[in-house]
Amino acid sequence: MKNTCRIRTTSKKPTWRLLFVGISFLLINIWVNILWSKVSKPRKGGRLIYNNLFSLKQMLSFLNHGVEDIFQVERNVYIPTQ
Repeated sequence: MKNTCRIRTTSKKPTWRLLFVGISFLLINIWVNILWSKVSKPRKGGRLIYNNLFSLKQMLSFLNHGVEDIFQVERNVYIPTQ
């Protein structure tokens, strides 16, 4: 699951790489917490967790769109012609 939300880098610095692995584990733990508290249903014998209603990829997509909205990501580059 770590590779699902892995931050890809070409940096050789181990501190950056360790930070990115820590962030990916943190995102997975947040997703599991949301599944457990909001998307699951308590029942006899344990909780019924609906993984298909809120997948990890869906949460990462929401986060990606939020970051793109905050930082106003440009999708097109126009090269002026002479």
